[in-house]
Amino acid sequence: GSSSMASVCGGSLALMDAGVPIKEPVAGVAMGLVARINEAKSNVIEDYRIMTDILGIEDYMGDMDFKLAGTRKGITALQVI
Repeated sequence: GSSSMASVCGGSLALMDAGVPIKEPVAGVAMGLVARINEAKSNVIEDYRIMTDILGIEDYMGDMDFKLAGTRKGITALQVI
């Protein structure tokens, strides 16, 4: 998985373990998209796959990736590349 999202989860766990009063635990996930695009049809997406907890090679070879972090109450961070 993503080292940045492991840092989000680990940081949240470390704060809770240290007794720091936080409102909610935070978790994160790295997501990716791989699409088959038909350039002859004005770049129409013909097929796609959404991947969760992507690795470096999937990030590199994919068409889009984003990181999402949040609590049960909502999203706290979003990074789209």
